[in-house]
Amino acid sequence: MAQLSLMHNSATDNRTSSQVVPLPRWTWHAWRRVLVLTAIGFLLGRANIEHVVSPFGLAYFAVLSEVAGRKRAWPAYLAIAGSYTVGGTLAAITMLVELLLYRVARRYVFRKKSPDLHFIPITAGIVSLVAKLAMIGTVWTKYDVLIALAQAALVTILSLIFIQCMSLFIGQEHTRTLKYEQIISVVILVASVVMGFSGLEIKGVALSGVAVDWIVLVMTCAGIGVGAAGAIVVSMLTLLNHQASLSQVAILGFAALLGGLLRDTNRFFVSVSFVLSTTVLTATYAYNVHTLLVGLLTAGIASVLYFMTPKRLENELRTYVPGTREHTQSERERVQRVNALLTEKIHEVSQVFDELSKSFSDTGETEYAAAQQLVTQIVSATSQHVCALCPRKAKCWDKESMQTYHAMANTLRNIESAGGRRANASPEMKERCIRLDPLMSTLRYNLDITNRDAKWMKKLREQRTLLSAQLSGVASAVRGMAIEMDEDHKSSLSDEEQIIAALEQLGLYVDDVHIVSLEPGKVEIEVTQPTEGAYENSARMIAPLLSGILGEHISVAQVQQQHEGGPCTSVFASARLFQVNTAVATVARDGRIVSGDTHTSVDLGNGRYAVAVSDGMGNGERANRESKAAIDLLKKLMKAGFDEKLAIRTVNSTLLLRSRDEMFTTLDMALIDLFNAKADFLKVGSAPSYIKRGNEVIEITGDNVPIGILQDIEVQSIEHQLRAGDILVLMSDGLYDAPPHNYDSETWLRSVIAKLETTNPQDIADTLIETAVRMNHGAIRDDMTVVVAVVEHREQEWAAIKLPSVPSLRKPMKRRGA
Repeated sequence: MAQLSLMHNSATDNRTSSQVVPLPRWTWHAWRRVLVLTAIGFLLGRANIEHVVSPFGLAYFAVLSEVAGRKRAWPAYLAIAGSYTVGGTLAAITMLVELLLYRVARRYVFRKKSPDLHFIPITAGIVSLVAKLAMIGTVWTKYDVLIALAQAALVTILSLIFIQCMSLFIGQEHTRTLKYEQIISVVILVASVVMGFSGLEIKGVALSGVAVDWIVLVMTCAGIGVGAAGAIVVSMLTLLNHQASLSQVAILGFAALLGGLLRDTNRFFVSVSFVLSTTVLTATYAYNVHTLLVGLLTAGIASVLYFMTPKRLENELRTYVPGTREHTQSERERVQRVNALLTEKIHEVSQVFDELSKSFSDTGETEYAAAQQLVTQIVSATSQHVCALCPRKAKCWDKESMQTYHAMANTLRNIESAGGRRANASPEMKERCIRLDPLMSTLRYNLDITNRDAKWMKKLREQRTLLSAQLSGVASAVRGMAIEMDEDHKSSLSDEEQIIAALEQLGLYVDDVHIVSLEPGKVEIEVTQPTEGAYENSARMIAPLLSGILGEHISVAQVQQQHEGGPCTSVFASARLFQVNTAVATVARDGRIVSGDTHTSVDLGNGRYAVAVSDGMGNGERANRESKAAIDLLKKLMKAGFDEKLAIRTVNSTLLLRSRDEMFTTLDMALIDLFNAKADFLKVGSAPSYIKRGNEVIEITGDNVPIGILQDIEVQSIEHQLRAGDILVLMSDGLYDAPPHNYDSETWLRSVIAKLETTNPQDIADTLIETAVRMNHGAIRDDMTVVVAVVEHREQEWAAIKLPSVPSLRKPMKRRGA
């Protein structure tokens, strides 16, 4: 019973975890949303235009049903009660018919659970038209048809508007950044709710007027644009049922404009400015003191309610409006949370690779234990085949098993030591065994099979060790990326604000600044601008300013624009002090089309530039396929962040596993640091490389076997400091060994390179190939490839801008390797 209960609980847990939408937790925060949705439904049910058209309730019900789900849309049914308070039983029945008819249409028209939301407003409009005409009766006048069409059109439009903002009210917003269209949609929804206060008064003061004034005061926290636009939209909609006049629309717009200017002060000044502006402007058109007093009283009550409004509500509203300090802070916090979660997940992935690496490396098996196991396996197989029917089996294996085992093991040692010669059994074996000839032949046969298995097991252990190293390399690369992300995200908010303040001193206003990294040589800063001419501003003002603040040259790495006319994000990064210009010349053996050599010149993206030449065994397509596979895999591993030596060992193991045939390739690679011009030469079975510095020629050599021959290879790394103007020459064996036998390869090549007068890399590469071909009287005996790289200073695009009032974000630091 206990086990059955446990299985039941486990099944229940699985069903719960597989659900897409979790069960709602009815906390106080959730109940507040329910109360707000209920109040909106009730007031939208009351809202109408001249007591003739009531499109708000159905539009709200249709949108809430699709966005929140049918089971969570029950607050919208309060629209029935709202319509009853305004139009009596007939209005309530009409609203009930509309809602039920929509549910029927939704169920049978759209079979899918999640249809396209653009069809929902059309469906709601058609339902409104049918319900309105059905409630009128069988005799329709032109006026009735026009009213029904007008209401259907309004239902469709309002549904489209409510779709834009309904996710905010149910807590399903996907982003904290709202477009201005969405902000206006929220304002229209709020104004529609305010229309539900029509006809409600306390002591002669209309609740709709108090609600409008309070909403305008709250919207001033979002700034001039949102406050003024929202005030005009709200007052214009209340104008439809004569709750306001055109003059009041202008007064509220000006009051919201003035309150938006004072949003960074405090509520007292905002309230005073609102009351004074509305009172003074109302006095200019009011024909009696009563109207003026009612307006003053309405503004005063709204101000009191504004003071009672939690400050948290204003801060929450500002987080949705782009350009406000709260929105910027909210976006930064969201990015930091996402980055922290991402860093944690990356750490977990690195730990998984670490565990996999340990599982492949820690097998608990030594070479002695493996050899002992193989001996035991041979003895066991031989005894089952030879001793099974022997009359002395009981004596040998039951009573004297250890002595028999050692005697057979010694015999095996004699057989293995004899090699191909005939071996004798051990003295102990001769004394014990009466079937010595079949025993010896069986031992030899089993030893041959076991030796073959042992070779494969050794190869498997080697591959397992290599796989462990590769997994460890992946874990190291992933862990390094996580650590780098974690360190980059620790940049302080004050540094970002300092950059924003410095830009404002130059008269350039930006939306946001995000510091990714301030490490010397690895600076990365993202600046979001609202204008279309982002690149010009970035190149002319922002990049020079950052160069002055950081003490190193900064360049524009990337400019991103999501859509035309929208905000642009510019990425600024450390400018490299050096650049590499490369050229290549290659010819195939006997003038063929396909060469067995492969070359590459690639920017690895981390401040390093790689130049490599690979020479495959032989010539033609097969050699080209092997060398190209080595170069392509090496390039991808290094761009992914692998250590160069581990990457080369990985390529070596890949070539070993590609084919049973003997396939190998040489590799000659130079990694150049573009910040300090330091180069690492990695040579695996390759020809020498040369550095031409003025009239001096420096030779870089290495002694090891090519890739793909041995399991464990030695990767030689030779470090050399380059200078601006240095010329690197990397070549395949075909060019190095091109001269006839009466020439010295090293002497002729150094002599040709030393006599070069040009610094153009392509001319140098062509000259070396042509010289090699002429020395053989036009014959091409092997594939020849030469890659020439010229190291040059990178010219600065602009001078740094240093503002006296802006201190440096960090002290000047020495670059890597300095």
